[in-house]
Amino acid sequence: MSSYPTPEPRSGRSPEVPSRLDTTSAIPRSSRIGRDPNREVPRREGAGRAADPAPVGVGDCRDDLAVAFPHPASGGGGGGRRRVAARLSPIDHQLLVLLNTHRVLTTPHLIALTGRPERTVDYRLSRLRSAGLVDRTRSYAESGSAPFFWWLTRSGARLVEGTSPAPGKATPNSLFLRHTAAIAGLYVALVDVGPSIGMHCESWLRDELAWEEWSPTLGRAKHLRPDAYVEVSLEVDDEVGRAGAFVEVDFATMDQPRLRAKVARYRDYASDRTWWDRHPGCPALLLLTTSEARVTRFLAHVEKGRSRQNRYDGDDHEFDWEELVAAAAAVGSPEAALSAPVWRTSPADAPVTLSALLAGEVRMYRRLVANVRARRALRERYQQAERVNVLAEDPEALASALGDQQAGAAVRYVFEDWVNAYSRRVWAEDHLELVTATYRWWVDADGRSGWPPTPAPVVHGWQTLYRELWTSQARTLLANVEAIAVDDPRLCRPAACVAAGEPVREWTLTKEGVTDRGVVEAEATADYETRRQAALADHLRQLPLHRRLVASEAALAGDYDARHLVVCTDCGIARHERDDPYGYQHDSCPACGGSLVPAVQQPDVLPSLAESIACIQARLAQTGGCR
Repeated sequence: MSSYPTPEPRSGRSPEVPSRLDTTSAIPRSSRIGRDPNREVPRREGAGRAADPAPVGVGDCRDDLAVAFPHPASGGGGGGRRRVAARLSPIDHQLLVLLNTHRVLTTPHLIALTGRPERTVDYRLSRLRSAGLVDRTRSYAESGSAPFFWWLTRSGARLVEGTSPAPGKATPNSLFLRHTAAIAGLYVALVDVGPSIGMHCESWLRDELAWEEWSPTLGRAKHLRPDAYVEVSLEVDDEVGRAGAFVEVDFATMDQPRLRAKVARYRDYASDRTWWDRHPGCPALLLLTTSEARVTRFLAHVEKGRSRQNRYDGDDHEFDWEELVAAAAAVGSPEAALSAPVWRTSPADAPVTLSALLAGEVRMYRRLVANVRARRALRERYQQAERVNVLAEDPEALASALGDQQAGAAVRYVFEDWVNAYSRRVWAEDHLELVTATYRWWVDADGRSGWPPTPAPVVHGWQTLYRELWTSQARTLLANVEAIAVDDPRLCRPAACVAAGEPVREWTLTKEGVTDRGVVEAEATADYETRRQAALADHLRQLPLHRRLVASEAALAGDYDARHLVVCTDCGIARHERDDPYGYQHDSCPACGGSLVPAVQQPDVLPSLAESIACIQARLAQTGGCR
């Protein structure tokens, strides 16, 4: 876009305002004020106010003379400008600011934006033009009269911003006026008509303010330069949401290759996720052009260049954003662009309204936000669950510091050495509050040093966990009705541990099939007796006759029992020591997997399964189902 279009000063004076004006002398023709405003003074004063009234609402006409006739400035043009600014009315300032913001506005635009009567706006603009702060032109109209196009002069721009742009042409060309006014017209329609259709403008950036640059991971910096960026709020699914859009205005001056280049840059912008931390979702690309034929051709090229989903990619990524490129042949009617069904996203689509178009963007953004929040919560939960590995570094010290037997038993159960980090983390995700509270005391507050003492909620949490574990395991064990009926030796150790109040691994509480203790004991006894009789007979045959006659079979049997009879410390079944074909002996019970100890050592054997089951049932009945 070019700079502000302003006429060149023809004299060597300051281009803002004359440094000194004498009302009794003629103004030189070279003055850039335009027509001589002093000519009106005698007529206005001679005719009186009643003969030349100002429009209602514009204020005292004598005050307006300060705009056209600044008092002599002793300090140069800057003082005159300050006096001009001080004497401007609020509506004058409003008009100047609007022109500075939108560069070019028509008279109907200014009437709509200020909410003032047409006569008031015309009068104030004429006074500002007489002061050399604004200028105007009127383009050709095929029928009727075209409105005036207004813009700031260099003096007006300096008055508003404090600095003036570079000199430009006295009157900008018609293409620039039409293009810039069309961009501003969309904003005016959005402010004027938007609320009536449930669409409210939250942000509007034009030209350079709407341009964006970004640096991709590879390659040079890229840029996107739309004519404007608009962000609106609208109600979607009974909830107000926001959507943004880049706006391109085309009066059939851009060829299709240039439009395709704009779409390509927009797609790079979307795929690089430059919008991620800038806008509520990826802004749509909206093209306002002159005819349906241009719309159809433009959308055909857009459809051809749209990427297709690879069938091997599986489901869409949860953070992917489906681009929205739409076009409408409503560049000359911004009100229709907002309220009428004129927008299409592909050549074969039926036209829809802008509200319906952006409603899909709002829903997509909501899904994206939900996915981001879910992923963030999952990551935070994962990080909190990872703290359990710090607690597992010294479970004995933690169990002792809790100062409670049940809480300590729960800690030892959870942090056993053979439990891997993944299993602990899965458990921690289900008990995140307990892990977090324990970590804050044990690590953050340095509870391992002995101070501060264990918080009561932490101890209570581990006690509650212990009771839940014990009750669940007791009920799981009692569910093995058939195994308990035949006194399955495989249940002796887990039943004894649960009866003693010690949690065990879950897989030890359920067994596949049933093992009858009576059958196992009969087989073990028969095998032992057979092997002992064979060993004694072989030993006697090897003895000399005189020793064979005095040998005692009972003594020989006792000596054999001392060397070969073993007892399982879990199930208590006695059997012959196990031999291996390779000469190695096994010290585990084939019935229950317990340790085999020589019977001569009189090892301590666990209580029988019946005793343990009776103890568990009594405790469950006493606690009402809780340990």
